[in-house]
Amino acid sequence: MRLGAGGMLAAGLIACTPAFAQSADGPLGATVDGLIAAGRQLSPTLRAASLETAEAAAKAEGAGALDDPTVSDSYQYYKDPGVFSAHTVTITQSFPLWGKRDLRREAALADVDAARGQERAAQDALDEKIKIAFAQYYLTGREIAVNREVGDLGRRMREAASARYGQGGGDQTSIIRGQGEETAAKTEAARLEGERDAARARLNALVGRRGDATLAEPQRLRPMPAGEPVLAVLVDRATASNPTLSMNNAAITAARSRSSLADKAWYPDLTIGGGPLIQTNDRPVGFAATIGFNIPIPWGREASGQHAAAAQLGASQMRYEAAMQEVEGALGEAVARLHASRATEALLQREAMPQARATFQTVLANYSQGKGDLTAAIAAEHQMHEVDLRQLQAQLDEQMALAAIERLIGGDL
Repeated sequence: MRLGAGGMLAAGLIACTPAFAQSADGPLGATVDGLIAAGRQLSPTLRAASLETAEAAAKAEGAGALDDPTVSDSYQYYKDPGVFSAHTVTITQSFPLWGKRDLRREAALADVDAARGQERAAQDALDEKIKIAFAQYYLTGREIAVNREVGDLGRRMREAASARYGQGGGDQTSIIRGQGEETAAKTEAARLEGERDAARARLNALVGRRGDATLAEPQRLRPMPAGEPVLAVLVDRATASNPTLSMNNAAITAARSRSSLADKAWYPDLTIGGGPLIQTNDRPVGFAATIGFNIPIPWGREASGQHAAAAQLGASQMRYEAAMQEVEGALGEAVARLHASRATEALLQREAMPQARATFQTVLANYSQGKGDLTAAIAAEHQMHEVDLRQLQAQLDEQMALAAIERLIGGDL
């Protein structure tokens, strides 16, 4: 009987790693790739960013166009009967010179590039949020599985303690402790279910769905890179592909074009006009032509425009440098977090978990033979599952660091 009770306890305690189904494809929620694709298609934030890019592109189409022509009618009246009065209908058109139209077009096209960078930055930020929320969704399910094992172990401990007490080899305190383990596991299960529901609602919101919409059970985490990422290589990739840096670089180009345009405000533009001359004496219709230049007078408008454009260019350059420093710092932090979390997981898996299992099996064997009390078995069981939970936390830290790195470099690692 004593061995039977211990064997019943051992049968429930030794198996600690649940099996999880994995498949290459699945319904929405099964993999992070499907969620990312859905987010890019359905997210209202990305749709808004796309429309802002379309707005900038539409403005660029007409940036180099001429201003609208002007139609004027002038009437000249003379009291002298020898001089005939007349209407002069004139159409005038202004032509910016010195490459001003090209500079306007260049600035507008740079604004389109900046809008595209902003749209890409919004997409990468959304991808990062989805990757992190998916990892939380997946790992919370793993925590629930671990907690389910804890509850099952608590029940088996209580049954084993009851059996041992029935044989006169235990006390009621052990039974109560077993019941306490079951209750604690149920309480934790309620909390974890709430966290999983919250992660599901967060994922649904990120992909533009109702918070209570159904999601499939997640099948697998994103794989970690095989080797350790090198910070210098990541910084080079970020310099070339980070959308925020691209956006700021485009802003510099636009500001530089506008600065050159402000410098050329001192150069005059050409206005040409022409139209019919209609006399009031029924004589044949004549023709009138005009040509003119504006006169840039130093009354302050051109100079203030130059100063504003120069300040805008300087500010754009400073924003780029600040963004570059922020990217480099964030990359260094993310790489350090990734390295630490991977090292932590490796130590837990290679050393802490085998040690915890060995301790638990030793305590379990002693308890099954009537040696020791339930307190030691509970402590060993807690230690083993604590290692499980620390491994899950390390995996979440890895996923968060990886998602941050990929957002900063503008692509998958």
